[in-house]
Order: sequence, then C-alpha cells, then structure tokens
Amino acid sequence: MNRRSFLLTGAAAASSRVLPAAGTLRAGAATSNITPPLGCSLAGGMTDRTGTEVHDELQVRALALESGGTRLAIATCDLCVVPRGVVDRAKRLIEEHAGIPPAHVLVASTHTHSAPPAAHLFQSRPDPHYVDWLPVRIADGVRRALNHLEPARIGWGVGREERLVFNRRFRMRPGTIPPDPFGRTTDQVLMNPGVGNPNVLEPAGPTDPAVGVLAVEAADGRPIAVLGNYALHYVGGEAPGHISADYFAAWAAAMEALTGLEAARRYPPFVPILTNGCSGNINNVDVKRPPRARAEPYQQMRRVAEILAAECLRTWRAADFTDSAELGGSLEELELALRLPSAAEIAAARRLLATAGPGPYRQRDHIYARETLDLAEYPKTVRTVVQALRIGSLGIATFPGEAFVELGIEVKAHSPFQPTFLIELANDYRGYIPTVAAFEVGGYETWRAKSSCLEVEAAPKLVAAVRRRLEALKRGENT
Repeated sequence: MNRRSFLLTGAAAASSRVLPAAGTLRAGAATSNITPPLGCSLAGGMTDRTGTEVHDELQVRALALESGGTRLAIATCDLCVVPRGVVDRAKRLIEEHAGIPPAHVLVASTHTHSAPPAAHLFQSRPDPHYVDWLPVRIADGVRRALNHLEPARIGWGVGREERLVFNRRFRMRPGTIPPDPFGRTTDQVLMNPGVGNPNVLEPAGPTDPAVGVLAVEAADGRPIAVLGNYALHYVGGEAPGHISADYFAAWAAAMEALTGLEAARRYPPFVPILTNGCSGNINNVDVKRPPRARAEPYQQMRRVAEILAAECLRTWRAADFTDSAELGGSLEELELALRLPSAAEIAAARRLLATAGPGPYRQRDHIYARETLDLAEYPKTVRTVVQALRIGSLGIATFPGEAFVELGIEVKAHSPFQPTFLIELANDYRGYIPTVAAFEVGGYETWRAKSSCLEVEAAPKLVAAVRRRLEALKRGENT
C-alpha cells in the first residue's frame, strides 16, 4: 500500500502536523519466530498440557529507535513469562552485536497461556533446549529491527476502551467463599466466581481502560510499527492443544487489516506490537452479563482484538507526530524478600504428597503442596529489576511480574512524563505483585506458590523504584 492509499484510511491523517524541521530520529521494526516444536509443554494452567497444533506462530516483535546517538529497543515475546536469565542473556547478545546497553533494551512477555514455559510454572517445566535458543531469537529480532532503521517520525496518544476490562477479584456474600488450598477460610475475595454467580457483591478493585498508542512512521509516511498498551490479561478460548499468541496476535492481525498493511505483502513488514499493562487482577470476563452460548474457539479473542484495534487506530489518527525525540533508559535493581514455607508447612506437604503419589496432580491441595516443596528450595531473597524508558515526553515503565492494576494507576498519576505507559512481565518474572491491601483480603493471587511468593511489601517498594527511574530520566540521567 502506498502513502496515498494509506492516507485514505485516515490512520495517518495527523502527519500534516509533523514538525517541519529536519529531525534525527530513525526507526525500524521486525519479527522473530519463536514457535516451539509440537509435543512441547504449554504453560498457563496448574496442570501441564501438550501442544499438538499451531494456530498462529509465536513471535518476538521488536521496535528499535535511534536519535542523537542514543538507541532504544523494545521486544515483546509471545510467551507466558520470560525469566531474567533469558532476558539478561538476550541483552548481552544485543549489547555485543549492536552496542545497546541493557538499560535501553526492554524485553517483556505477552502472557499468552498457550505457549511453552520458559520457566518452571506449576507443573509445566521448560525445555532446556528451547530456553537456550530463546535469547538468540530475541536478540535476532532486535538486530533485525536495527537493520531496518530509516528516517522516521513518531506520535503517541491515549485512548479509552472500557468494555473489555473487568476486575476479576470479587467480594462475595458471607459464607460463599470456599477454603483456600491450605484449608484456611480467611479469604474475603474470590477470583473468577463465574458468570451469573448470584453470590457476587462487587468487584474488589478498579480497572484501567486507558489505551496507549505509540505510532512509528517512515519519513515518507509509510507506517513502520505501532505499539499498543492495554491493561488486560490474556483472553483465552483457544482450541485444546493449540499453540497460540492469544489475542495479542489477533490484535496484530486486526491492525494490519484496518490499515491495509498485511505483513506478507511488504518488506520490511509493518509490525504491530501489543504490550500488557498492569493487569494481574484484570480479565475479560463480565460476571454480571447474562449467561450465553459457549463461544467457538478464538471467537472471543477476535472480538476483543478487533474492538481494541479500532480504538488504537482512532488514537493513532489523532496523534501529533515529530521527527525528533530525546531517548533515554534507566534500570534499577532491588532485593526483595520471599514468603517461604515454614518447617511445619513443609512437613505437612510431604505427608500429603506421600499419600497422593508422584503426580501429576489434579487436586488443588496436592498442587499447592507440590508448590510448597518447590519453594522450600528457594533463597530467602531475590534480586529483580524495574526499568524506565523515555521517548520524548512519553514515559514507559516496567514491573517484573503480574502487577495489580492499582500499581499502574498509581505510577501514571505521579509520573513526570505525560503520558506514561506501564508494561508488566518485563525483564524478569517474579509472579504476582498484589497490593498490600490485597494481601489483607486474600484470594488466589496471594496464595503462596512459585507464581506468588514475593514479600507483602513488594508492591510499594517496586512502585517507589519505578518512580525513581522515571524521575531520573526526567532529569536527563541515563543508566
């Protein structure tokens, strides 16, 4: 599609407002296939599953920017999680081959639940050969995006789409919350109580309907990439055994269709990249709607993707563009304590599993007993990272796990950059990051497991570190 035909769609209507002076910005984008072989494990459930078919190829989607001698790169992986060891190795390869320092490279997962594990998640164990290969493919995606650098201009904005996001934790009628996997009856909220459940009282938290959009165009108006940012967990609804990038891939296909820029028709391709906002307690299930017929596989994914893509395109159309932007990046490492089981809890878990056999396990108490024994081998503390990027007046900040939506709302309210996008599951995987208040009322995301073992005070410590990194970038400090 040429510039004229793209303009007719209206998606680049704001290009007439580009700053007239010659700029220094260059941009490039690329994808890198990370689809595993059939027979792989599929992460995202408490029990393991096997991949028997590929519905859509898993991708690393990479964007590279260069301005004034500074380079940034953002790479998303169609995986449930990407642990720090994989990220650090990918960043070392990128620095070795392209000279971009780790603080200027952001690597995140989309959190699809129909992709192979890159870390040990419940009963799904990673294939070491796949884990060895993954950093190379992430680095390849960034290196290819750098190969495609060309004079460019960028624009950004924030739209709004409220119809797709729901807080998945609910206050329930007294006496209707079942015991947790450890036999305790102290939970005051229930995750995913089911559509039409008459015992639901109210959501236990907010949502964040903001739709962040960063649009990247070549100097002649050809779209290079678009980065969306939305606080929604995966959607789900894939067919059994299917490998899929979930609604993240469906959104990319919808963006290509709306712009008429199908990737297969051009080189380098137009690369849509959807990033996950803080959505550890957010999903796409409206429990208050009347029950309806079960959707066909992928039907709900496509619906969500198409609605969100339409709002992203509208926001793109309204953006002002510039061909010059200050770039920067800053990382901060911090040490957090873990919530580890006591000797008595470890002994109880061993007794329970001695009668249950070697597994795999289906009962929830058996599954969490296994989690207890896994955590018995963990250290008392872990080191993890937060990051902030600057692209002109746009800020981007990260959390190293499934951050509750309240954390993103708090950071955005106090950020020196307007707007600010939050990207979770970035540069590391440290499980759920609930608020301190969430620990007081309990619920699935607080149950101790490999996916939820950070200290109770982790959220405020991470928020403070994120805010420090954004403030440092505002002062012009790059690290």
